[in-house]
Order: sequence, then C-alpha cells, then structure tokens
Amino acid sequence: MVKTYLKTLWRMFERHVTRLVSIILMVVVSVGLTAGIGMATDKIKDSLAEYYADRNVSDIILMNEEGAFTDDDVKLVKERYGDENVIVGGLMEFEVKDGKAEIDGSLLTFTGVPDGIVRVYIFGDGSPEELTQNRPQNIVKYDTSSSEGAITVYAERATTQLAEYEESATFTLSTVIETTQEISYGPMTFDADITLNVEQNYVLGGTLLNPLHMATRDDPSYTDDPASDDEDEMLDLTTIFYVFGNLIDTTADGTAVIKMGEREITQEVTDQEVTIGAEELANEIYIRYNTDEALFSLSYEGALDDEVAAIEAMTFSADTEVLTLHENFSFESFKEYANKILGIGYVLMVVFLFVTVLVVLSTMTRLLDEERGQIACLMTLGYSPALIISKYILFAAIGTLIGGFAAYFAGLGLAWIIYINFEWNYVLPPYSSNVVMVFYIITFAIILVSTLVATIIAGHRLTSQQPAELLRPKSPKAGKTVFLERMPLIWNRLSFKYKSTMRNVLRFFVRFLMTVVSVAFSTALVLAGLAVLDCCLFQDIGGAAMIGVAVIVLIFAALLNFVVIYTLTNINISERERELATLMVLGYHDGEVAGYIYREIYITSFIGILFGLPLGCLLCLLIFKVMGFGSIAGMNWFVWVLAIVLSVVFTIIVTLMLRRKIVKIDMNNSLKAIE
Repeated sequence: MVKTYLKTLWRMFERHVTRLVSIILMVVVSVGLTAGIGMATDKIKDSLAEYYADRNVSDIILMNEEGAFTDDDVKLVKERYGDENVIVGGLMEFEVKDGKAEIDGSLLTFTGVPDGIVRVYIFGDGSPEELTQNRPQNIVKYDTSSSEGAITVYAERATTQLAEYEESATFTLSTVIETTQEISYGPMTFDADITLNVEQNYVLGGTLLNPLHMATRDDPSYTDDPASDDEDEMLDLTTIFYVFGNLIDTTADGTAVIKMGEREITQEVTDQEVTIGAEELANEIYIRYNTDEALFSLSYEGALDDEVAAIEAMTFSADTEVLTLHENFSFESFKEYANKILGIGYVLMVVFLFVTVLVVLSTMTRLLDEERGQIACLMTLGYSPALIISKYILFAAIGTLIGGFAAYFAGLGLAWIIYINFEWNYVLPPYSSNVVMVFYIITFAIILVSTLVATIIAGHRLTSQQPAELLRPKSPKAGKTVFLERMPLIWNRLSFKYKSTMRNVLRFFVRFLMTVVSVAFSTALVLAGLAVLDCCLFQDIGGAAMIGVAVIVLIFAALLNFVVIYTLTNINISERERELATLMVLGYHDGEVAGYIYREIYITSFIGILFGLPLGCLLCLLIFKVMGFGSIAGMNWFVWVLAIVLSVVFTIIVTLMLRRKIVKIDMNNSLKAIE
C-alpha cells in the first residue's frame, strides 16, 4: 500500500509540475517582495542605530541663542550627564554674497570661500580624531607645512551640495575689529578705542565625514529663506568648516583713539595681537544620553522627551534651545524614508497576499477536482480519506515551502538592493547584520496556512463522496444567456465562434470572477509601481532614494501580473483538454483551437484590466498617503496607458507560451472514457 501511495504521489508531481512551479513562483514573488521591503526598513534603522552608537552621536544639543555658555551652565549639564558625556563647542552660520558676509554687525570679506550659507564648527585644542562625540570618519589629511602662520581648518567632504576644494586650499578672512583696551601714551595709561584691520589666513588641512551630515544634498542651514513664505523653510548649506582651536589668532595694525576730556589723540597701533578662542564662541553643548533603549523604539522616544523636559527646567545664563536627533536633517530624512518604505510594504503586503492566496487556492482546489478519478481509485483500494488528502497537502506544502525558502533569500537580496540605492542621497552606514523577519513570517505563514486549509477542505469535500460518484465525470455546466443577447443589434452581427466565446466566459462564472479579480489587482499593482516611479522621475518629488524602491515594486508587480495570467490560463487549458480534443477531432485547425481559448483569455483579461484601473487609483491614493507625496492628478497620462499596455503584453506573451500546450493535446488520452 505504501509503495502504491508513493507511486501515485510521484505521478501527481510529474503530471502537475507546471502547477507546482506556478505555486513556487507566486510565493517567491509575493513573499519575496513584501519580506524584502520589510527587511529593508529594519536594515535601514538597525544600520543607522549601530552607526550612531559606534560614532557616539549626540542625542541632545543645547544651543545658546545669545552668546557663549558660561562655566556654570556647563557644570550644570555635566552634573546630570557626567563629564564623559558632555562636550562644548561653537557654531557660526552666515551667508556669503560676493565674498562678503555680515556677522553681529561686523562686515567680513573672504577670499577662496564660495558664496552661499557657510557653517563653521569650533572646538577646543585638538584634532578630528580626538572628538569624543559625533566622531568623524573618512578623515583625509593634507600637507599644510608650507602654510606657516595659517590656522588649519577641515571641510565636510564634498557632495552634490557642499563645495569641493583643492588639496591644501587657502582662505582669507578680512575684517575690522573695534575694541576698547588700555594703551600707553607717554608715561601714562589710558583707555583707548582701537580699530584693527584684521586679516587671518586659513589652510585646508583635510576633509572628514560628520555622522550628523550623512546627506549628500539638501542639508538645510539654520538660516531662514527670505524668498519663502514658510517661516520654517531654511536655505541650503554650501560649505561646512571645522576649526580645532582659535578661530582668529594673528597680529593686526590699526589706530587707537585716546580721549582726554574733549581732546582726542590718534595713535598708530602695530602688531597688535588678536585672538578669538573657542571658549568665546562656545554656544553649543553636546550631550550623549546613555540609555539601553533602542534608538527607534518608543521607550527611547519617551526617555528622550523626559530629558528634554528636564533640561528645559534648568536655569541657564541665557535663552537655550534644546535640539534632538529629530532636528537633524540626515537622521530624520533617513528615518522618514525607512518609514515610507515600511508603509508601502504594509499596503503591498495586503494586495500581494490577496492575489497570491486567491490564485494558489484556486490552483489546489481545481487540482483536486481534476484528480477525482485518482481519489476514487485510492478510496476503492482501502486508503483512508486522511491518507488521500495528505498527498495533496504534501504537494501544496512542498510548493509553498520551496517558494518560501527561495523568497527568504529573495527578500534578503531585495533589502540589500533597496539599502544601497540610498547611496544616491546619503553616505551610508555599514550594512547591519541583523535580520528581522516579521514581514517574511507573516506573509509566508498566511499563504501556507491558507493553502493547506483550503486543500484540506476541498479534499474532505471530495473524499466524503462515494467512489462511484467520483468516477463519473462532472456534468458540464450549461450555457447561460449573456447580456449581449438582449442587444440584437450587436448579438446578431457576431459570428458563431464569438457567440460561443461570450457564453463560455460566463458559463464558469466563479472561474471568470476569480480571473477578473486577480488580473484587476495585478494591474492595480503595476499602475501603483508606475505611479511611484513617475513621481520620482518626472515630478521630481520623493527623492532619488525612492526610485529604486519604485522600480522594484514595478518589477515584482509585473512578475505577479505575468504569473497570475499564466497560472490561471494554464489551469483553464488543463481543465478543458477533453473539450479542446473534441474540437480537434471535429477538424478544427491548430489556430482555430488556440483561438477558442485565446478569445476567452483576452476578453477576461481585458475586463480585469478595466477594473484594475479604478482599483489602481485607490491603491495609488493609499501609497501616496503613506509616502506623504504624490497625487492622482499629478500622474502623467502615459502612466495609465503603460499600465494597460504592460498587462496586455503579458497576456499576449502567456498565450504564445501556452500555444504549444494547446496544439499538442493528446486526443486519444483526453477523449478516453473515464468509466
């Protein structure tokens, strides 16, 4: 009995290898895509979290809006967070126009600095390697030995946005500084108003990558855009410099004005030392908030909110603004892209799951109907219903498991492709080795359970019947009157073959409905993929990083569309081999027999495509809402046309691929009496 069971099992796999492959492909496409998108979201967040932990990125930055922090301010912060988690720095930001800029009422002239928004970070004595927070990487150092007397500065690495400089480039700052200090005049000392013509030379000592500046473009400044009505709209940065030590350290010449009552005496001043150190510009305090909470977790957000509230309750010497990572463009935009991908994943998971489960269920239930005779034979040989059903459960499980196994690796590959696609917008952190399989487990489990349950139900329905009933072929469904018959003007002009086609389409209404629904959802997915791609390429919204995601969605939607049409058409042909063989015996040519099936496929697919367009609109609306950009009205006309064309092309390709199966039907075996 076991030997017979195994033989029938093997023969079933041989007879239905095409259906097995279809199940595998359906699972690979749907589970692979949704798992890949879900994994990509986790990879993005895990990679960024690991990178920030490695670079010891500041969780909180305090900004003094009126000047430098006092020693008491710094002491207050260190008492809460510890010396090792607090560093002090300075930040200046100004706009250069025609080589000039105004800072705190002073006019500065620059040589070698491009026009635009310039940001300068200032730290105490040291070097980039000695920073304990926001530790830079990709540090490249230049030879500056020939620039004696110049202050060494570093530049943020060149990007599509930030300026690129030649190695060891030199810059000059010229300004007039007015100060009051004691000066000797004869044997006496007087307070004098001194005006100094200061010129400070700088040399580019290298470039670096600050983990707070991962973006390759659109990194905003803190300077409002005067051309925008949005008060939160900021100008883009042009240059970012880093200074470790004094900002100005030189000698200058000028004049001193000594006031003696109503008398003023002017005296030349030469080689006057001018120094502006980092401590005079220390308007930022960087805080590393040590917590065991994961960076993107709700518990981290809650703890961070508590810390911000505690800091705001402190008493500082001046108004202080509290910034977190959410105010950092690179971090927030990177996270937002991850969330957009996650949202797309949720929407697509539902649609892909629905189509896949629908087609796989149809494949298994119709397979069992075709195997009525085999089931009856096994029942007469004494096999139990459970043992008979287990054969089909095994068939479904093997196809689904193989597809699920391949989908896992497809998902890993897709996650990596999506991740590296972000190189268009960011200097990427190292790719995390963490693998989170939530999407994979959900989609695969739903498909596996649905398939097995449907197989068990269909198998139980058949094995509950008597073998004699199963050995008799099912009575063919009667033809139905179609709505066109109520339109004589059209119906009477149709030839016999088109009349029979229209009746056949609706004769198997469940099959017709399932095909229409499957093609409609597949077309909707293709339209959604094209819509996202259209936003990124032709409407210039959404960012270049989303292009790769859109391409992947489109490719997998197209694959699903193709596999759906191929699977359902293949099942249709298999179920109607006796009918097609009858036509061959009656003398129909190969083209006429193939056309008998083709016409039904084209009509059903066309109806599915028509329903797919409004369904695609709804899907696009959901995706646009999740992404936060795009609109139906903004979609180009050719997106709609291309979605229809692609679905039609897939249908034509399927019919051409299956032509051989139709014309090679064995008439003797197909017409052989089952009894």
